[in-house]
Amino acid sequence: MDKIIGSREVSIIQSLKPKNKAWLEIGVSPAPMGLPESITATGWFHPELHFYVISAVEYIQEGEKAGPEYHLSFSRQTLEGKQRVTSNEAKWLLDQFGLEGSFEDNHVPGGKVRNFWRTVREDQIGLECACQETENAIREDKGDFVWRT
Repeated sequence: MDKIIGSREVSIIQSLKPKNKAWLEIGVSPAPMGLPESITATGWFHPELHFYVISAVEYIQEGEKAGPEYHLSFSRQTLEGKQRVTSNEAKWLLDQFGLEGSFEDNHVPGGKVRNFWRTVREDQIGLECACQETENAIREDKGDFVWRT
């Protein structure tokens, strides 16, 4: 993943919100997730389906994709703990937040969260992170989940 920085002072771009009114907005602090405090993130929970989404705008500083990117992180919250969503559920969630044209980029071994990115710039939609070609892809869940080293 390219270097990420955050900046509240520069951005008027808001994180994505779900289209459906069933979602509950939940406050979230980026710091426990290892993100800079300056990144604005919003948490969303679907009480019926138990999906938890963190929606943020992050700033890629290096490479041809430099600039703001939407970032959505998906998981399911159950009494047993956090669970990974399937690829089909992730497609539904991407539609809920209007993030078509995004790409998945995970960097946590055995992670329970799926991370999706898309540039804010329309002329760059479809460009993937350089790590997609240069880092080893590890497949889990019979190939349904990929993370990179």
